[in-house]
Amino acid sequence: SEPGSEEGTGMLQRAAAAAAPKRWWLANSGSAPLLAPAYAAHQRSVPRLPIPPLGETLERYLRAAQPLQTLEEHAITRAAVAQFFDTDGPGLQRLLEEADAALPHDSSYLESLWYRLAYLGPRSPVPIHANPCFTLAPPSRHTPPLERAAGLLAKAAQWAHALRTGTLTAPTAKGGSPLCMALLPAVLGTARIPRQGCDVLHSASAPDAAAVCRRGEWYSVPLFDATGAPLPPATLLDSLKQLPPAAAHAPAVGALTAWRRDEWAEARAALSSSPQNESSLKAIDEALLVLSLDDSAPASPTELARTSLCGDATARWYDKLQLLVFADGQAAINFEHAPQDGAQVVSLASHLAEAGEHEAGEHEAGGRRPAARAAPPRRLRFDVSPELGAKVEAARACAAAEAAALDLDTATVRSVSASWAKGRGVSLDGVVQLSFQLAHRRLTGGLSSTYEACSTQSFSHGRTEVIRPVTRESAALLQRLEEGDADA
Repeated sequence: SEPGSEEGTGMLQRAAAAAAPKRWWLANSGSAPLLAPAYAAHQRSVPRLPIPPLGETLERYLRAAQPLQTLEEHAITRAAVAQFFDTDGPGLQRLLEEADAALPHDSSYLESLWYRLAYLGPRSPVPIHANPCFTLAPPSRHTPPLERAAGLLAKAAQWAHALRTGTLTAPTAKGGSPLCMALLPAVLGTARIPRQGCDVLHSASAPDAAAVCRRGEWYSVPLFDATGAPLPPATLLDSLKQLPPAAAHAPAVGALTAWRRDEWAEARAALSSSPQNESSLKAIDEALLVLSLDDSAPASPTELARTSLCGDATARWYDKLQLLVFADGQAAINFEHAPQDGAQVVSLASHLAEAGEHEAGEHEAGGRRPAARAAPPRRLRFDVSPELGAKVEAARACAAAEAAALDLDTATVRSVSASWAKGRGVSLDGVVQLSFQLAHRRLTGGLSSTYEACSTQSFSHGRTEVIRPVTRESAALLQRLEEGDADA
Protein backbone atom coordinates (compact mmCIF):
# COMPACT_ATOMS: atom_id res chain seq x y z
CA SER A 1 0.00 0.00 0.00
CA GLU A 2 1.06 3.56 -0.61
CA PRO A 3 2.21 5.48 2.50
CA GLY A 4 -0.55 7.76 3.71
CA SER A 5 -3.35 5.86 1.98
CA GLU A 6 -6.38 4.81 3.98
CA GLU A 7 -5.60 1.16 3.28
CA GLY A 8 -1.97 1.55 4.31
CA THR A 9 -2.79 3.38 7.54
CA GLY A 10 -5.43 0.84 8.53
CA MET A 11 -3.09 -2.06 7.83
CA LEU A 12 -0.31 -0.56 9.92
CA GLN A 13 -2.65 0.21 12.80
CA ARG A 14 -4.02 -3.33 12.77
CA ALA A 15 -0.47 -4.68 12.80
CA ALA A 16 0.38 -2.49 15.78
CA ALA A 17 -2.75 -3.62 17.61
CA ALA A 18 -2.04 -7.28 16.89
CA ALA A 19 1.29 -6.98 18.70
CA ALA A 20 -0.10 -4.95 21.62
CA PRO A 21 2.66 -5.21 24.23
CA LYS A 22 0.38 -4.84 27.26
CA ARG A 23 -1.89 -7.72 26.24
CA TRP A 24 1.13 -9.93 25.74
CA TRP A 25 2.63 -8.88 29.07
CA LEU A 26 -0.59 -9.53 30.97
CA ALA A 27 -0.91 -12.98 29.36
CA ASN A 28 2.68 -14.04 30.01
CA SER A 29 4.05 -12.22 33.05
CA GLY A 30 2.25 -14.48 35.51
CA SER A 31 3.90 -17.64 34.14
CA ALA A 32 7.41 -16.20 33.87
CA PRO A 33 9.92 -17.38 36.50
CA LEU A 34 10.56 -14.77 39.16
CA LEU A 35 13.76 -13.38 40.62
CA ALA A 36 14.57 -13.75 44.30
CA PRO A 37 13.46 -10.76 46.45
CA ALA A 38 17.13 -9.97 47.11
CA TYR A 39 17.40 -8.63 43.55
CA ALA A 40 14.40 -6.26 43.73
CA ALA A 41 16.44 -3.11 44.37
CA HIS A 42 18.89 -4.06 41.62
CA GLN A 43 16.06 -4.50 39.11
CA ARG A 44 14.43 -1.21 40.07
CA SER A 45 17.67 0.58 39.28
CA VAL A 46 17.71 -0.73 35.68
CA PRO A 47 16.18 1.90 33.35
CA ARG A 48 13.51 1.12 30.77
CA LEU A 49 14.41 0.99 27.10
CA PRO A 50 13.55 4.43 25.68
CA ILE A 51 11.70 4.94 22.41
CA PRO A 52 13.76 7.22 20.16
CA PRO A 53 12.04 10.15 18.44
CA LEU A 54 10.59 9.31 15.03
CA GLY A 55 12.99 11.64 13.21
CA GLU A 56 16.00 10.00 14.83
CA THR A 57 14.74 6.52 13.90
CA LEU A 58 14.24 7.52 10.26
CA GLU A 59 17.64 9.20 10.07
CA ARG A 60 19.30 6.03 11.40
CA TYR A 61 17.45 4.03 8.74
CA LEU A 62 18.70 6.31 6.00
CA ARG A 63 22.28 6.09 7.25
CA ALA A 64 22.08 2.29 7.21
CA ALA A 65 20.57 2.22 3.71
CA GLN A 66 22.88 4.75 2.01
CA PRO A 67 26.06 2.62 1.57
CA LEU A 68 23.96 -0.19 0.05
CA GLN A 69 22.24 1.95 -2.58
CA THR A 70 23.00 3.85 -5.73
CA LEU A 71 22.44 7.62 -5.69
CA GLU A 72 19.16 7.13 -7.55
CA GLU A 73 17.94 4.40 -5.21
CA HIS A 74 18.81 6.47 -2.16
CA ALA A 75 16.96 9.49 -3.49
CA ILE A 76 13.83 7.35 -3.89
CA THR A 77 14.26 6.01 -0.34
CA ARG A 78 14.67 9.53 1.07
CA ALA A 79 11.46 10.63 -0.62
CA ALA A 80 9.55 7.64 0.78
CA VAL A 81 10.92 8.31 4.29
CA ALA A 82 9.92 11.98 4.07
CA GLN A 83 6.40 11.00 3.00
CA PHE A 84 6.15 8.50 5.87
CA PHE A 85 7.26 11.20 8.33
CA ASP A 86 4.49 13.47 7.06
CA THR A 87 1.71 10.85 6.99
CA ASP A 88 1.62 7.51 8.82
CA GLY A 89 4.74 7.92 10.95
CA PRO A 90 3.54 10.27 13.73
CA GLY A 91 0.38 8.24 14.36
CA LEU A 92 2.29 4.98 14.62
CA GLN A 93 4.88 6.63 16.84
CA ARG A 94 2.08 7.78 19.13
CA LEU A 95 0.57 4.28 19.29
CA LEU A 96 3.96 2.87 20.23
CA GLU A 97 4.51 5.47 22.95
CA GLU A 98 1.03 4.86 24.37
CA ALA A 99 1.60 1.10 24.44
CA ASP A 100 4.92 1.64 26.20
CA ALA A 101 3.40 4.00 28.78
CA ALA A 102 0.78 1.36 29.70
CA LEU A 103 3.44 -1.21 30.67
CA PRO A 104 4.94 -1.59 34.17
CA HIS A 105 8.52 -0.50 34.84
CA ASP A 106 9.90 -4.04 34.78
CA SER A 107 9.09 -4.66 31.11
CA SER A 108 9.91 -3.60 27.55
CA TYR A 109 7.73 -2.56 24.62
CA LEU A 110 9.87 -4.74 22.35
CA GLU A 111 9.44 -7.91 24.40
CA SER A 112 6.25 -9.18 22.78
CA LEU A 113 7.67 -8.65 19.29
CA TRP A 114 10.86 -10.53 20.11
CA TYR A 115 9.06 -13.51 21.61
CA ARG A 116 6.25 -13.86 19.09
CA LEU A 117 7.92 -12.82 15.85
CA ALA A 118 11.60 -13.65 16.33
CA TYR A 119 11.53 -16.74 18.54
CA LEU A 120 8.23 -18.51 19.19
CA GLY A 121 6.41 -17.69 15.95
CA PRO A 122 8.77 -19.03 13.24
CA ARG A 123 7.87 -22.54 12.08
CA SER A 124 11.35 -23.68 11.02
CA PRO A 125 13.12 -26.40 13.04
CA VAL A 126 15.04 -24.88 15.94
CA PRO A 127 18.36 -26.69 15.36
CA ILE A 128 20.62 -24.54 13.15
CA HIS A 129 17.88 -21.94 12.58
CA ALA A 130 17.53 -20.75 16.18
CA ASN A 131 19.44 -22.75 18.80
CA PRO A 132 23.00 -21.53 19.43
CA CYS A 133 25.74 -23.70 20.87
CA PHE A 134 29.20 -23.28 22.27
CA THR A 135 31.80 -25.71 23.49
CA LEU A 136 33.20 -25.80 27.02
CA ALA A 137 36.94 -25.73 27.66
CA PRO A 138 38.30 -29.16 28.63
CA PRO A 139 39.42 -29.79 32.22
CA SER A 140 43.12 -29.76 33.07
CA ARG A 141 43.18 -33.56 33.32
CA HIS A 142 41.49 -36.28 31.30
CA THR A 143 38.03 -36.82 32.74
CA PRO A 144 35.79 -39.80 31.91
CA PRO A 145 32.45 -38.73 30.45
CA LEU A 146 30.23 -39.68 33.40
CA GLU A 147 32.57 -37.89 35.80
CA ARG A 148 32.58 -34.80 33.57
CA ALA A 149 28.79 -34.93 33.36
CA ALA A 150 28.41 -35.22 37.13
CA GLY A 151 30.68 -32.23 37.71
CA LEU A 152 28.77 -30.11 35.20
CA LEU A 153 25.37 -31.10 36.61
CA ALA A 154 26.53 -30.22 40.12
CA LYS A 155 27.74 -26.80 38.98
CA ALA A 156 24.48 -26.13 37.13
CA ALA A 157 22.50 -26.99 40.27
CA GLN A 158 24.74 -24.73 42.37
CA TRP A 159 24.21 -21.83 39.94
CA ALA A 160 20.44 -22.34 40.01
CA HIS A 161 20.45 -22.54 43.82
CA ALA A 162 22.48 -19.33 44.12
CA LEU A 163 20.03 -17.53 41.82
CA ARG A 164 17.01 -18.84 43.75
CA THR A 165 18.44 -17.80 47.12
CA GLY A 166 19.70 -14.41 45.97
CA THR A 167 23.38 -15.19 46.50
CA LEU A 168 24.41 -15.09 42.84
CA THR A 169 26.28 -11.85 42.19
CA ALA A 170 24.06 -9.38 40.35
CA PRO A 171 25.54 -8.50 36.93
CA THR A 172 26.92 -5.05 36.19
CA ALA A 173 28.49 -3.39 33.17
CA LYS A 174 32.17 -2.44 33.13
CA GLY A 175 31.40 0.96 34.59
CA GLY A 176 29.36 -0.55 37.41
CA SER A 177 25.89 0.23 36.07
CA PRO A 178 23.32 -2.54 36.71
CA LEU A 179 22.36 -5.06 34.05
CA CYS A 180 18.88 -6.54 33.87
CA MET A 181 18.46 -9.98 35.47
CA ALA A 182 14.89 -10.66 34.30
CA LEU A 183 15.90 -13.41 31.87
CA LEU A 184 18.24 -15.29 34.22
CA PRO A 185 15.57 -17.43 35.97
CA ALA A 186 14.48 -18.81 32.59
CA VAL A 187 17.94 -20.13 31.67
CA LEU A 188 17.27 -23.35 33.57
CA GLY A 189 13.91 -24.99 34.17
CA THR A 190 12.18 -23.53 31.10
CA ALA A 191 10.94 -25.44 28.06
CA ARG A 192 9.55 -24.41 24.70
CA ILE A 193 6.27 -26.18 24.01
CA PRO A 194 5.20 -26.58 20.36
CA ARG A 195 1.82 -25.17 19.37
CA GLN A 196 0.20 -24.67 15.99
CA GLY A 197 1.10 -21.23 14.66
CA CYS A 198 3.10 -20.02 17.66
CA ASP A 199 4.85 -21.89 20.46
CA VAL A 200 4.68 -21.11 24.18
CA LEU A 201 7.16 -21.21 27.06
CA HIS A 202 6.65 -23.22 30.24
CA SER A 203 8.73 -22.65 33.37
CA ALA A 204 8.77 -25.05 36.31
CA SER A 205 8.33 -23.48 39.75
CA ALA A 206 11.17 -25.36 41.44
CA PRO A 207 12.91 -27.79 39.05
CA ASP A 208 14.97 -30.31 41.00
CA ALA A 209 16.11 -32.94 38.48
CA ALA A 210 17.93 -33.36 35.19
CA ALA A 211 16.39 -35.11 32.20
CA VAL A 212 19.13 -37.45 30.96
CA CYS A 213 19.21 -38.97 27.50
CA ARG A 214 21.35 -42.01 26.84
CA ARG A 215 21.08 -43.77 23.49
CA GLY A 216 17.54 -42.56 22.91
CA GLU A 217 16.23 -43.54 26.36
CA TRP A 218 15.22 -40.91 28.92
CA TYR A 219 15.72 -40.78 32.69
CA SER A 220 15.16 -38.33 35.52
CA VAL A 221 18.11 -37.82 37.90
CA PRO A 222 17.64 -35.74 41.10
CA LEU A 223 20.04 -32.81 41.52
CA PHE A 224 18.98 -31.55 44.98
CA ASP A 225 18.53 -33.21 48.36
CA ALA A 226 15.38 -33.11 50.52
CA THR A 227 16.35 -29.71 51.96
CA GLY A 228 16.75 -28.14 48.49
CA ALA A 229 20.55 -28.10 48.62
CA PRO A 230 22.48 -29.12 45.46
CA LEU A 231 23.88 -32.64 45.52
CA PRO A 232 27.67 -33.01 45.29
CA PRO A 233 29.35 -34.33 42.14
CA ALA A 234 30.21 -37.69 43.75
CA THR A 235 26.55 -38.39 44.49
CA LEU A 236 25.52 -37.45 40.96
CA LEU A 237 28.25 -39.65 39.55
CA ASP A 238 26.88 -42.60 41.52
CA SER A 239 23.42 -41.89 40.08
CA LEU A 240 24.73 -41.71 36.52
CA LYS A 241 26.60 -44.99 36.97
CA GLN A 242 23.24 -46.62 37.71
CA LEU A 243 21.88 -45.80 34.24
CA PRO A 244 20.85 -49.16 32.73
CA PRO A 245 21.98 -50.33 29.30
CA ALA A 246 19.82 -48.89 26.53
CA ALA A 247 17.06 -50.96 25.05
CA ALA A 248 17.60 -52.46 21.61
CA HIS A 249 14.94 -50.25 20.06
CA ALA A 250 14.66 -47.01 22.02
CA PRO A 251 11.72 -44.80 20.96
CA ALA A 252 14.10 -41.80 20.53
CA VAL A 253 11.27 -39.27 20.79
CA GLY A 254 13.80 -36.44 21.20
CA ALA A 255 14.12 -36.36 17.43
CA LEU A 256 10.65 -34.79 17.28
CA THR A 257 12.06 -31.57 18.83
CA ALA A 258 14.23 -31.16 15.71
CA TRP A 259 11.22 -31.20 13.37
CA ARG A 260 9.29 -28.31 11.86
CA ARG A 261 7.31 -26.72 14.66
CA ASP A 262 3.75 -27.32 13.41
CA GLU A 263 4.55 -30.98 12.66
CA TRP A 264 6.08 -31.35 16.11
CA ALA A 265 3.01 -29.71 17.66
CA GLU A 266 0.76 -32.24 15.95
CA ALA A 267 3.00 -35.15 16.97
CA ARG A 268 3.19 -33.94 20.56
CA ALA A 269 -0.59 -33.75 20.81
CA ALA A 270 -0.79 -37.38 19.69
CA LEU A 271 2.05 -38.37 22.03
CA SER A 272 0.35 -36.66 24.98
CA SER A 273 -2.85 -38.69 24.55
CA SER A 274 -1.17 -41.41 26.61
CA PRO A 275 -1.01 -40.59 30.36
CA GLN A 276 2.37 -42.32 30.56
CA ASN A 277 3.76 -40.22 27.72
CA GLU A 278 2.26 -37.04 29.20
CA SER A 279 3.96 -37.78 32.52
CA SER A 280 7.33 -38.34 30.82
CA LEU A 281 6.97 -35.18 28.73
CA LYS A 282 6.20 -33.19 31.88
CA ALA A 283 9.31 -34.58 33.58
CA ILE A 284 11.46 -33.37 30.68
CA ASP A 285 9.70 -30.01 30.34
CA GLU A 286 10.06 -29.30 34.06
CA ALA A 287 13.61 -30.60 34.45
CA LEU A 288 16.31 -28.10 35.40
CA LEU A 289 18.09 -28.98 32.15
CA VAL A 290 18.76 -31.81 29.73
CA LEU A 291 21.93 -33.90 29.81
CA SER A 292 22.73 -35.76 26.61
CA LEU A 293 25.34 -38.51 26.98
CA ASP A 294 26.60 -38.75 23.42
CA ASP A 295 28.46 -41.86 22.22
CA SER A 296 30.48 -39.90 19.65
CA ALA A 297 33.94 -38.42 20.23
CA PRO A 298 34.41 -35.46 17.85
CA ALA A 299 37.96 -35.58 16.50
CA SER A 300 38.37 -31.92 15.46
CA PRO A 301 37.07 -28.48 16.44
CA THR A 302 34.92 -28.43 13.31
CA GLU A 303 33.42 -31.83 14.10
CA LEU A 304 32.81 -30.79 17.71
CA ALA A 305 31.07 -27.60 16.57
CA ARG A 306 28.89 -29.46 14.06
CA THR A 307 27.91 -32.19 16.52
CA SER A 308 27.12 -29.62 19.20
CA LEU A 309 24.99 -27.54 16.83
CA CYS A 310 23.13 -30.29 14.99
CA GLY A 311 24.23 -33.74 16.16
CA ASP A 312 22.23 -36.94 16.38
CA ALA A 313 18.66 -35.70 16.89
CA THR A 314 17.64 -38.94 18.59
CA ALA A 315 19.95 -38.01 21.49
CA ARG A 316 18.78 -34.40 21.90
CA TRP A 317 15.90 -32.34 23.27
CA TYR A 318 16.17 -29.04 21.42
CA ASP A 319 13.33 -27.37 23.34
CA LYS A 320 15.47 -26.86 26.47
CA LEU A 321 19.00 -25.95 27.46
CA GLN A 322 21.14 -29.06 26.96
CA LEU A 323 24.49 -30.11 28.33
CA LEU A 324 26.18 -32.34 25.78
CA VAL A 325 28.89 -34.67 27.11
CA PHE A 326 30.75 -36.79 24.58
CA ALA A 327 32.42 -40.17 24.91
CA ASP A 328 35.90 -38.62 25.35
CA GLY A 329 34.79 -36.13 28.03
CA GLN A 330 34.42 -33.13 25.74
CA ALA A 331 31.36 -31.00 26.54
CA ALA A 332 29.17 -28.31 25.01
CA ILE A 333 25.95 -26.38 25.55
CA ASN A 334 23.10 -26.15 23.06
CA PHE A 335 20.23 -23.92 24.16
CA GLU A 336 16.74 -23.03 23.04
CA HIS A 337 16.92 -19.31 22.32
CA ALA A 338 13.43 -18.04 23.13
CA PRO A 339 13.72 -17.53 26.91
CA GLN A 340 17.24 -16.10 26.98
CA ASP A 341 20.14 -14.67 25.02
CA GLY A 342 23.82 -15.52 25.02
CA ALA A 343 24.64 -13.10 27.85
CA GLN A 344 22.50 -15.06 30.31
CA VAL A 345 23.86 -18.46 29.25
CA VAL A 346 27.42 -17.12 29.53
CA SER A 347 26.70 -16.46 33.23
CA LEU A 348 25.89 -20.15 33.65
CA ALA A 349 28.75 -21.31 31.41
CA SER A 350 31.28 -19.29 33.41
CA HIS A 351 30.19 -21.20 36.49
CA LEU A 352 30.29 -24.51 34.65
CA ALA A 353 33.86 -23.81 33.55
CA GLU A 354 34.94 -24.20 37.15
CA ALA A 355 33.77 -27.81 37.02
CA GLY A 356 36.87 -28.57 34.98
CA GLU A 357 38.94 -28.24 38.12
CA HIS A 358 36.45 -29.75 40.59
CA GLU A 359 35.06 -32.89 39.02
CA ALA A 360 33.27 -35.66 40.85
CA GLY A 361 35.25 -37.10 43.72
CA GLU A 362 37.83 -34.31 43.94
CA HIS A 363 38.54 -32.47 47.17
CA GLU A 364 36.92 -29.14 47.85
CA ALA A 365 38.13 -26.45 50.23
CA GLY A 366 38.11 -27.83 53.75
CA GLY A 367 38.34 -31.47 52.72
CA ARG A 368 36.08 -33.99 51.00
CA ARG A 369 32.39 -33.28 51.34
CA PRO A 370 30.44 -36.29 52.59
CA ALA A 371 28.50 -37.78 49.71
CA ALA A 372 24.72 -37.87 50.02
CA ARG A 373 23.01 -41.11 49.16
CA ALA A 374 22.62 -41.47 45.40
CA ALA A 375 19.07 -41.81 44.11
CA PRO A 376 18.69 -44.26 41.21
CA PRO A 377 17.65 -42.72 37.88
CA ARG A 378 13.92 -42.91 37.16
CA ARG A 379 13.18 -44.11 33.67
CA LEU A 380 10.85 -41.92 31.63
CA ARG A 381 8.87 -44.32 29.49
CA PHE A 382 7.23 -43.55 26.17
CA ASP A 383 4.58 -45.62 24.45
CA VAL A 384 5.14 -44.96 20.76
CA SER A 385 2.64 -46.36 18.26
CA PRO A 386 3.72 -47.33 14.73
CA GLU A 387 2.17 -44.09 13.47
CA LEU A 388 4.13 -42.02 15.98
CA GLY A 389 7.21 -44.08 15.24
CA ALA A 390 6.93 -43.02 11.60
CA LYS A 391 6.78 -39.38 12.73
CA VAL A 392 9.91 -39.86 14.83
CA GLU A 393 11.69 -41.26 11.80
CA ALA A 394 10.46 -38.41 9.61
CA ALA A 395 11.74 -35.90 12.17
CA ARG A 396 15.10 -37.68 12.37
CA ALA A 397 15.40 -37.65 8.58
CA CYS A 398 14.47 -33.96 8.47
CA ALA A 399 17.16 -33.12 11.03
CA ALA A 400 19.76 -35.20 9.18
CA ALA A 401 18.95 -33.47 5.89
CA GLU A 402 19.20 -30.01 7.50
CA ALA A 403 22.56 -30.92 9.02
CA ALA A 404 23.87 -32.34 5.73
CA ALA A 405 22.95 -29.10 3.94
CA LEU A 406 24.95 -26.99 6.38
CA ASP A 407 28.44 -25.83 5.43
CA LEU A 408 30.40 -25.39 8.64
CA ASP A 409 34.10 -24.99 9.29
CA THR A 410 36.19 -23.55 12.10
CA ALA A 411 39.41 -21.58 11.90
CA THR A 412 41.83 -20.22 14.47
CA VAL A 413 43.36 -16.89 13.51
CA ARG A 414 46.49 -16.55 15.63
CA SER A 415 47.82 -13.40 13.98
CA VAL A 416 45.02 -11.22 15.36
CA SER A 417 44.01 -11.11 19.02
CA ALA A 418 42.60 -8.77 21.64
CA SER A 419 46.13 -7.78 22.72
CA TRP A 420 47.11 -7.20 19.07
CA ALA A 421 44.15 -4.84 18.59
CA LYS A 422 44.71 -3.06 21.90
CA GLY A 423 48.36 -2.46 21.05
CA ARG A 424 47.30 -0.75 17.80
CA GLY A 425 44.52 1.28 19.32
CA VAL A 426 41.80 -0.36 17.24
CA SER A 427 38.64 -2.28 18.08
CA LEU A 428 39.00 -6.04 17.62
CA ASP A 429 35.28 -6.21 16.86
CA GLY A 430 35.73 -3.50 14.24
CA VAL A 431 38.54 -5.47 12.59
CA VAL A 432 36.39 -8.60 12.51
CA GLN A 433 33.37 -6.78 11.06
CA LEU A 434 35.51 -5.14 8.36
CA SER A 435 36.99 -8.52 7.49
CA PHE A 436 33.47 -9.87 6.94
CA GLN A 437 32.63 -6.96 4.67
CA LEU A 438 35.89 -7.24 2.73
CA ALA A 439 35.47 -11.00 2.24
CA HIS A 440 31.88 -10.54 1.05
CA ARG A 441 32.91 -7.81 -1.36
CA ARG A 442 35.68 -9.94 -2.85
CA LEU A 443 33.33 -12.89 -3.21
CA THR A 444 30.36 -11.02 -4.67
CA GLY A 445 31.71 -7.70 -5.90
CA GLY A 446 29.39 -5.67 -3.68
CA LEU A 447 28.16 -4.97 -0.16
CA SER A 448 25.21 -6.39 1.75
CA SER A 449 23.59 -5.35 4.99
CA THR A 450 25.30 -7.03 7.94
CA TYR A 451 23.62 -8.15 11.15
CA GLU A 452 25.80 -7.67 14.21
CA ALA A 453 24.10 -8.56 17.47
CA CYS A 454 24.37 -6.35 20.52
CA SER A 455 22.85 -6.65 23.97
CA THR A 456 20.34 -4.23 25.49
CA GLN A 457 20.76 -5.82 28.92
CA SER A 458 21.42 -2.33 30.33
CA PHE A 459 17.65 -1.80 30.03
CA SER A 460 14.76 -3.58 31.68
CA HIS A 461 13.95 -6.87 29.93
CA GLY A 462 16.52 -6.01 27.27
CA ARG A 463 17.10 -8.70 24.65
CA THR A 464 19.27 -8.56 21.56
CA GLU A 465 19.39 -5.64 19.18
CA VAL A 466 21.11 -5.03 15.86
CA ILE A 467 24.11 -2.94 14.89
CA ARG A 468 24.37 -2.12 11.18
CA PRO A 469 28.16 -1.99 10.72
CA VAL A 470 28.08 -1.28 6.95
CA THR A 471 28.50 2.50 6.82
CA ARG A 472 29.67 5.12 4.34
CA GLU A 473 33.00 5.11 6.15
CA SER A 474 33.45 1.33 6.03
CA ALA A 475 32.47 1.27 2.35
CA ALA A 476 35.04 3.98 1.58
CA LEU A 477 37.73 2.08 3.49
CA LEU A 478 37.00 -1.14 1.59
CA GLN A 479 37.25 0.76 -1.69
CA ARG A 480 40.71 2.04 -0.72
CA LEU A 481 41.83 -1.42 0.33
CA GLU A 482 40.67 -2.87 -2.97
CA GLU A 483 42.64 -0.18 -4.79
CA GLY A 484 45.78 -1.24 -2.92
CA ASP A 485 46.07 1.86 -0.76
CA ALA A 486 48.72 0.88 1.79
CA ASP A 487 47.82 3.83 4.03
CA ALA A 488 44.16 2.85 4.31
